[in-house]
Amino acid sequence: MTTENQLIKRLHLGSIRGIIFDFDGTLLDIREPLKKSIEEVYEDKGIKTDIDATIQEIGALMETIQSLPLPKILLESYDMFKYITSLQSISFLKKLQIATKIFTKYLSYAKEAPFYPKAIEILKKLKKSYDLFIVSHNQTRNVLEHLENENILGIFKEVYGADKLPILKPDPGALRPVFESYKTCKLDQFIMIGDMPSDIEAGKEAGVWTVGIASGVSSRETLAEFKPDLLIDSLDEFINIIEKKSASEPNVQKKLKINS
Repeated sequence: MTTENQLIKRLHLGSIRGIIFDFDGTLLDIREPLKKSIEEVYEDKGIKTDIDATIQEIGALMETIQSLPLPKILLESYDMFKYITSLQSISFLKKLQIATKIFTKYLSYAKEAPFYPKAIEILKKLKKSYDLFIVSHNQTRNVLEHLENENILGIFKEVYGADKLPILKPDPGALRPVFESYKTCKLDQFIMIGDMPSDIEAGKEAGVWTVGIASGVSSRETLAEFKPDLLIDSLDEFINIIEKKSASEPNVQKKLKINS
């Protein structure tokens, strides 16, 4: 039996206890703010690019940058920026200037970023059966602001932004605070859902089930390379997998909730 089928079977049997979500790109749709930021700066600088490929590259960079203090960003910026293909022919100082402008614009535009369609409705459904968590590289205050604006903060058992994590993804230690919130728990009762390879790597190394969601920054092909247990295109697909079994077996839903 494939790991995909194993995970689906466990979801149907009600043996999953908690779901850990990444935030930006997984629950919050950051594609337009990121695209707008890149296009505005590149147009101003006269840079031609494959926008989809650049969004993936800079999106991965943003995930790292937003979790770090400015001095550390400056110290590590040479290595960070060398993977942005569209900027390879540009001097390091210009790369730094361009990346800074994109990041500044993105922070502003991302404040108005919406949740994915039906995401809030789906979260409310999942809350009835699972403990929900957020483990994000964004700052906790930013995540909480989005949740409070939609009046859904209470859906989550806990929210861990970069400032509350002992270490960042892809290190599996980033997920440790989730497990420490229980007196006892088994790792195979948890799922990590994210749109970035770092989410999949962290989940695999931590020993939890992994779900790659291709509605964010990373393409389906990129996520497939990291072999998540389940690869989906949207949250709708995930809830449909659960509800497909539940609809045919009404008693399954009663089993799904496992008390902490």
